[in-house]
Amino acid sequence: MNDKEAVKKLLNLLKDYKKAIISIILCLLISTIFNMCIPLLSKSIMDKGFIGRDQQLLVKLVVLSATLYVANLIIDVFKEKQRISIAAKIEYMLSKQAFSHLLKMKIDYFGNFNYAEILNSINTDISKMTSITDKGMFFVVTQMFCIAGGIIGLFLINFKMTLIVLLMIPVKYYSMKYFAKKRKTLMDVYIEKSRDYAKWFGDSIGGIREVKLFGIYENKYSEFKEKKKFVVSEEKELNMLDQWNSTIDVLIIQFLTMIIYIIGANMVFKFQLTVGSVFAFITYSTYVTEPISSILNIGYLLSGVIPSTKRFYEFMILEEEIENINVNDNPDSGDLVIQNVTFSYEKSKVVLDNINIVFPEGSKTALIGRNGCGKTTIINLINKMYEPNQGKILLNGQDISTYSLKKYRNLIAVVSQQVYLFNNTIRNNIALYKRITEAEIMRAVKDSGLESFVKEVSLDYNVGENGILLSGGQKQKIAMARALIHNKPIIILDEATSNADIFSEMQINNLLYSGLKNRTVILVTHKQDVLKKVERIVFMQSGKDVEIGDYESLYKNNKMFNSMIVKI
Repeated sequence: MNDKEAVKKLLNLLKDYKKAIISIILCLLISTIFNMCIPLLSKSIMDKGFIGRDQQLLVKLVVLSATLYVANLIIDVFKEKQRISIAAKIEYMLSKQAFSHLLKMKIDYFGNFNYAEILNSINTDISKMTSITDKGMFFVVTQMFCIAGGIIGLFLINFKMTLIVLLMIPVKYYSMKYFAKKRKTLMDVYIEKSRDYAKWFGDSIGGIREVKLFGIYENKYSEFKEKKKFVVSEEKELNMLDQWNSTIDVLIIQFLTMIIYIIGANMVFKFQLTVGSVFAFITYSTYVTEPISSILNIGYLLSGVIPSTKRFYEFMILEEEIENINVNDNPDSGDLVIQNVTFSYEKSKVVLDNINIVFPEGSKTALIGRNGCGKTTIINLINKMYEPNQGKILLNGQDISTYSLKKYRNLIAVVSQQVYLFNNTIRNNIALYKRITEAEIMRAVKDSGLESFVKEVSLDYNVGENGILLSGGQKQKIAMARALIHNKPIIILDEATSNADIFSEMQINNLLYSGLKNRTVILVTHKQDVLKKVERIVFMQSGKDVEIGDYESLYKNNKMFNSMIVKI
């Protein structure tokens, strides 16, 4: 995306607020007319009131001037209310779009960025983009009214001094152009440094347990000082650049005011101008120079917004999961077949190579194999977190890519070793927004081995962020209760009892041919007691060497299989 496309995207954000913008422009037009009158009133107050000693006229003019000021303030409040409303709506809309997109994005994106980095990038970009509704940017076009009124006022007072004001415009232009170019360069570096810092920060806090256990506080603190120093340094340069920009702007205006005072005083002494005219001229010159500053500053301000706009819309076009709405919208459970599937996370490293596995409907199948052989990859492919590079996965004889993604996933429940729980109650973590009776929840709680804990704390106990207030076993039991209560025909247990106590593990294992009797169950496990219970075992020596059989046949004929069994 180039700069012009980014600017076009920014302007498109305002297209839904045409009525509000028109009302703001009308307010500014009325305000401009009032502002044009105020310097003329000030001129009359000075020349006819004070110098002419007309007290009655002075009072009338002061009251009229005050009335115009109050009217301007009321108009400004209404105008700001509209502007702030537009800014809030745009921020909400961009945040909504970003969050919706995040929910639909492919899972591999979240493997490349941690949550702190994602949140920092999105919030920074939206904040920058929303700044197009700031006073300095949003009203650049409407400032033309102020310029037009100011120039008319200047010419009405004195033609020669007006030319002096207009000669300052090129000076301001080249000054702003220089600062805008430098700011864009600095902003690109700042965004990159901020993203790097956020990524490091999220990674460090995510591993806080390891930081404490291995005593690497000093190392992490040293990294913090180095990385944060870079970010602060860029912020400092940006802030100083803003300060220099505003300082130069003020100096130009002050220099112009000084020239007007000197020339104006000379003309007053020669009786070519009145004192009131000089003060009115200075006021009108600000009507011209300040809006011109805003207009010329637009490039400077956009130099900070455009990089964020580009990054935001580059994020928004990242690939989402494909929701098939054309055919087979209501998938039926049946045999689950992995047919000639090849998959790799990276082109150079094949994880699964032309494998074939059948999970018959209602069967209980265990997956066993060493780390990295592809067990988790198979689970991810079945869940449609990833798509096969070659081959296909069939459910009830139909390619799962033809099913509605949402409805297909609604057939599968997963209990994994790494369970994520929301910062909510036990009840809500089990039900997950589904209306379920208390009796149904308690039945699932009992079957999952969670009953004694729930009786101790209640279903309305808040588990904390990612279940931080629970043990690993309790988290897995909640995940098991969640899987049971949603009554899905395919259940995947990925080391689901790794953190459970012996009693709970036996209770969950006994569910295979009781509560889960009619469901297709796929278990990733190395435990002997489970392997003996299941009908079929898929032994993966590698991503292409797969052997299928029952416990007895594999135990007798495969020494590698024997070495992997965990006997209790």
